[in-house]
Amino acid sequence: MGEYRGGMNYWQRATGSLQVRLVGEVAVHGVDSTWEAPDVGSRKARTLLALLGVAHGRIVTVEAIVEELWGNTPPQQPRANVATLVSRLRARFGADVIIGGRRGYRLGDTIRVDLHDAAQDITYAESALSTGRPGAGLTAAEHGLEQIGANVVLIDYPLPEWAERARAMQTGLLRRGRHAGAECALRVGQAAKARAIAEAAIIADPLDERAYGMLMRAHDALGEPTRALLAYERLRTTLATELGTGPAAAIRDLHVSILRANAVSA
Repeated sequence: MGEYRGGMNYWQRATGSLQVRLVGEVAVHGVDSTWEAPDVGSRKARTLLALLGVAHGRIVTVEAIVEELWGNTPPQQPRANVATLVSRLRARFGADVIIGGRRGYRLGDTIRVDLHDAAQDITYAESALSTGRPGAGLTAAEHGLEQIGANVVLIDYPLPEWAERARAMQTGLLRRGRHAGAECALRVGQAAKARAIAEAAIIADPLDERAYGMLMRAHDALGEPTRALLAYERLRTTLATELGTGPAAAIRDLHVSILRANAVSA
């Protein structure tokens, strides 16, 4: 089934790199150390690190940094103030944590970001699923979901548009990761795990038909056809109430298949 060799712990230990955590409060994780929000630095230092983390290797201009940190009341020497914040972060986490100068700044090449590590994991899971390696795909999906599923990205930054973009990315990754993870779990015969992942997807989006289909298949594989049929009815009712429509053809066909199999065995 193939071996998955990604995930935060693997990459950290393989490269000795740091990971910027955007899920919850901004933090930094190393191989043997963790700096929670108060230990990272001041609010402005954490905001700078978060901005660069969301940018994922792209240069963030000094002008954009100044606008985010000080808004309409910048200091008299904004570039010098930004450079001071960068210097403090470099002193704490190493000279390579931030690269750049007068044009702007970005995270160093060895610095990882939880949101983007999860994207890599989940993309790998989808690829493994499509190439017949569901065991490796399940491991990758679980790694990705573990990294970003425990809290809201940038919870301390409810208003900025750049933080909202990161939260939208998180939402999309969680959906993709749950879909890939549940499907992989079904294909390797871990129906209980598939059921749990599909249920989490439905809690996040009660209109997620794909997750309902996998939940129905998981119940059926666990010898729970009645629960599979109840899940279908819940989906049908929700779609009718919220959208005035019904389940897709593939879900209806699955429903009929479970009904027929249950009738034969009854």
